[in-house]
Amino acid sequence: MPLVFSPLAETVLDTVPKRLLPKHAFVMRQIGSPPEIDLRMAEIVKEVFLAHEIKIVDADASTGGKDFLERILGLIRATGFTVAIYSHKTRPTAIANIMLELGFAAMSGKPLVIVKSERAKAPSDLTRTDWIVYSDTDEDGFRLKLKQATETIDSLVQHEKTVLDVALGARSIDCAIAFERANKGFLLSGDRQFIEAAREILSRLDSVMDDPRISDIERLRSEIKTFLRQAEHVEV
Repeated sequence: MPLVFSPLAETVLDTVPKRLLPKHAFVMRQIGSPPEIDLRMAEIVKEVFLAHEIKIVDADASTGGKDFLERILGLIRATGFTVAIYSHKTRPTAIANIMLELGFAAMSGKPLVIVKSERAKAPSDLTRTDWIVYSDTDEDGFRLKLKQATETIDSLVQHEKTVLDVALGARSIDCAIAFERANKGFLLSGDRQFIEAAREILSRLDSVMDDPRISDIERLRSEIKTFLRQAEHVEV
């Protein structure tokens, strides 16, 4: 009987990324022989983001014998947000991959920036999603919209700082949610304030009396310790 679908193993979803890429965006686009319009959109995206000190990484950033979906999910989880780029000339199979990767990014709670050409059609389930539309007759307007997207990312960082400060000041802290805020804020900004917040969350956890029947506490401790080791060695 043929194998119809090979799901990602639960351990892949639970394991922390092998490295962290703060102030990076994961770009989803056609990699093999992309059309000129796709290359132009990607070129301008890179130009605007680099001007805002945001680097980009795509599926070409890593190779190896590991399952392709595992590698993609690892890159999505290791970066701050994701960018999908496609046009009316993008290969249909590439668009299918992009939409699958968008689903992974949404599942991982990543902010999404979607870029398409004027003539590219939106998938029916995403027709209410905001797009940044590229026109070769108005590249300045396209750059402006991308710049506004980077400003939105900045506002998200401020939001994460605010809610994290509130969480750390609460009498009863939800350590898992607070750590998620610290992790997200760090990947979006590279700000060391989020590392210090994670260290404080770990300190709160270490003050909790161990109970061998509760594995969640030790798992969260392990995740935060791994984050701290990785984050301390990242150059932003």
